[in-house]
Amino acid sequence: MKSKKLLISLTVVAVVVVLIVVLAAVFTVQKVTIRYHGFDGGEVLPPATDGIASNDIEKSIKGASIVFLSKANLLDELNKNENYVGWHFFAVVKQFPNVVEIHVVRRTAVAKLLSSTDGEIYVDCFGYVTEKPSHEVMDISSAFQTKDVVTNTLNQPLDFASEQSDARLQYVLSAIRATWQCMVDVPDMVRVLKPTDAFTFDSDNENMSIYPALGGKIVIQAPQENLDTRLISAYGVYYNNRMNIQDDGYTVTVYKNGRITTPSK
Repeated sequence: MKSKKLLISLTVVAVVVVLIVVLAAVFTVQKVTIRYHGFDGGEVLPPATDGIASNDIEKSIKGASIVFLSKANLLDELNKNENYVGWHFFAVVKQFPNVVEIHVVRRTAVAKLLSSTDGEIYVDCFGYVTEKPSHEVMDISSAFQTKDVVTNTLNQPLDFASEQSDARLQYVLSAIRATWQCMVDVPDMVRVLKPTDAFTFDSDNENMSIYPALGGKIVIQAPQENLDTRLISAYGVYYNNRMNIQDDGYTVTVYKNGRITTPSK
């Protein structure tokens, strides 16, 4: 009886081991595909000359378990890789059983600021440092009380000495992305919003003020809460042809719950 139980146990163990080996072989990365996107988020054809060699990425992760592959770690490694300066990797999709799809967009400067330590710095919409662009971008220096920079390295996230400044950078970039979602191209933002002094905050970051080029201002309460969605709604009020509020002295206030007050001068 004991021999029979032992045989059954050994058989079960053997089946489990075989299953693990088979699954490990099936669910290992065998192929990497690169999907390119334009600044508007739409997919575009691979560039003719300066694209990314998927073979290089494939070599670095081929054979790894697709189940346990960390998307966040892979994106971090790719965005730090000096071979890919000028590109931003923003998404990893696992296509089971063995294909990894990586989504990438060319870095585009959307804003600049004058830091107190490093001079003029350009950033893309993800907060990564870029080279000076050929197109005009907004100066967002007014958003920061403290402009001391810890990290200002090309192709790396801009890092301030102050956590408050780091948070404000993300809020400003979210506002820029929201403006872009309203069909405003990056070079045109300097004509829709003030090219300088377009963003300010109160001392504790509870209110963010945005200044359109036509006059007046939009105040976003609690900017950490769905800022982009609420700002798009605020634009819908500000640019309403039935209301003459595009003038200095008018304020559109967006509350945390999304309610928007009708301004009065």
